[in-house]
Amino acid sequence: MLLGISLGTGFFSSSAFAQLYSLTSVEFFIYFDSDSYSVNDDQQKLLNGKILEIGGTNIKEIYVEGHTDSFATEEYNAVLAQNRAVSTVSALEQMGVPSRFIKMESFGESQLISEDQKSNRRAKVFFVYETDNKTTLNPPKFIVIKTIDKRTKKAINATLGFDYKDQEMRFSRSGKSGVSSAFNMLSEELIVSAEAPNYLSSYITVPSSDIEKPVDTLVYTLELEKVQITGKFTFQNIYFFTDSDEIRPESTPELHKLLAVLQRQKDAYIEIQGHMNYPMDRPMNSIQNRYNLELSFKRAKAINDYLVVSGVKQERLTYKGMANTRMKFKLPASRQEEDQNKRVEIYTLKKI
Repeated sequence: MLLGISLGTGFFSSSAFAQLYSLTSVEFFIYFDSDSYSVNDDQQKLLNGKILEIGGTNIKEIYVEGHTDSFATEEYNAVLAQNRAVSTVSALEQMGVPSRFIKMESFGESQLISEDQKSNRRAKVFFVYETDNKTTLNPPKFIVIKTIDKRTKKAINATLGFDYKDQEMRFSRSGKSGVSSAFNMLSEELIVSAEAPNYLSSYITVPSSDIEKPVDTLVYTLELEKVQITGKFTFQNIYFFTDSDEIRPESTPELHKLLAVLQRQKDAYIEIQGHMNYPMDRPMNSIQNRYNLELSFKRAKAINDYLVVSGVKQERLTYKGMANTRMKFKLPASRQEEDQNKRVEIYTLKKI
């Protein structure tokens, strides 16, 4: 997470930054219960209303500050303020705001603004957005995804991936009804994936032409086909650059082996699973977990894209990121054990 620019006692002591770039700014507060950093429904609605009011495509920067009252120790309040800032950022991201737009800082109990302690339990949110004549205020739309079994048409509880062009991915889930909660999105092309155990993953591209339609909500249905696993292959020597989904050149021999497997089984459907090494004794929070999931997903997609370029039909392929959920060694004690955690697994599938 990026840290914000601090001027004086906070991010901004005036609107000079916005004026410098001919932008408009607005700030407001959301409030928390005592000793809590959860964004409740009322505060979530406030955030959502501000996004709709401004228009998601016009946001240039969002600055978030976490604060507390003066109860408890300074050390405790420093952590609580940080958690409030993180929760606010997460709420914004769940509404479709890319994390690259958001900067965050926390101040513990050092900036009390009232003798009423309720007013001090807050996160300050500062929007910088464009309102000149060249920009049209296009409020973000809600996207709802329904996931169903292709044959029975019954609802499926699936994991959804929202892949915005040149932005961070986000993940969500559809409920038992097979319907996702409304997902706020920006006006740009989006690829949505749905995956569920024992099903082929399904994908849909939401084009910009749909996003420009004069409606508030877009609803799509993804049909998933049930499959049976018929084989499994593990490839250890496929390497990526650190913190990247770019395949390293020394992976070529292993990729050729993978391609040979698919060429021998021309009728099989393939699921590519990307795994990563992140030992269980390392710090883990929602941000790190999301990063692990996104990176493993993009690495699996990189393998998928290599196979497509090499002549394998996309309709035979699905891919998913497993993050560190299936490490062979939860506390690897050697480089060899770490390498076994960092692997690509290929499952051959047959439609049922």
